[in-house]
Amino acid sequence: MQTFLRRTRLLALPMILAFLMLGFTSQNAAAGIVGTETVLAEQASNDREQVLALLEREDVREKLVQYGVSPEEAAKRVAGLTDAEALELAQRIDDLPAGAAVVLLLVIIVLILLLR
Repeated sequence: MQTFLRRTRLLALPMILAFLMLGFTSQNAAAGIVGTETVLAEQASNDREQVLALLEREDVREKLVQYGVSPEEAAKRVAGLTDAEALELAQRIDDLPAGAAVVLLLVIIVLILLLR
């Protein structure tokens, strides 16, 4: 019994030290409040990226050229949209069935180019 207690003590000390060291090395998670402006800016950026990604499609580029609009100019105009305009455009693209989004996007872009 005495040898068992000695072995237990010999193992207990390194185990205690190991657990204490693990406690010191653990990292605490820090949470913070994200401001509304940050979320809205990120959402607007995502909306613009979504519209710009659609402009990079070959069929969209061909239609823009058919309408007499340079794809580069259209991309510049999309980058210059206000946050509300980018949100509205991105929502319309998501709400339309496949294929219809391209035509509507082209019409909206042409209208934006003509109105500016």
